[in-house]
Amino acid sequence: MRKLPRFSLFTALTVVIFSALVYLFAWSSIFSVSHISITGAPTSDSKETVMQILDIAPGEKMARVEPHVIATRIESIDWVKSVEISRHWLSGHVEIVLSPRVPTAYFKGETIDATGKSFALPGFSGGTLPIVIASKPKIGLAAAALFENLPPAFKSDVVTISAHDTSNYLLHMNIDGRDLRISWGKNEETTLKIEVIKGL
Repeated sequence: MRKLPRFSLFTALTVVIFSALVYLFAWSSIFSVSHISITGAPTSDSKETVMQILDIAPGEKMARVEPHVIATRIESIDWVKSVEISRHWLSGHVEIVLSPRVPTAYFKGETIDATGKSFALPGFSGGTLPIVIASKPKIGLAAAALFENLPPAFKSDVVTISAHDTSNYLLHMNIDGRDLRISWGKNEETTLKIEVIKGL
């Protein structure tokens, strides 16, 4: 009986191993998704939005979970700044770590972050964000910065901040039931201005 060449045996063995690995990773239930975790979502509604766009379910083969494709899909959401996706093959854990945009102010009916990027954040109630009125996001951010530097007790009376430019601010306030328009001017001498307003 003629022996098979050593090279042929090696090739055959390689093909068998490769086929077994392909089956193991692509078709076998051994490496499948057991659970999915999402961290970094600011609200429960925003987390649900990500879950829906993932389109991954427990039992799905890990090899078919493509991090790059999923990341591109998630980063299309306007409130997502960046995302990292990890597949833990042995545990079947798909880990989604989000870096969300942080709301800084309301500008033209939408939330904006510190870069001036506008976005809609599902489930976000607004909290104590200022409503700024300005011609450009950059000027709106300057108005938001003014608001953040105000003392909490005074800040709670501010309804809106209007800014024609970064040196001309107008505060719409409600103080003890009085509707006031305060020409604030530049963002300086805050303590003195507050004392004057309290004396009105």
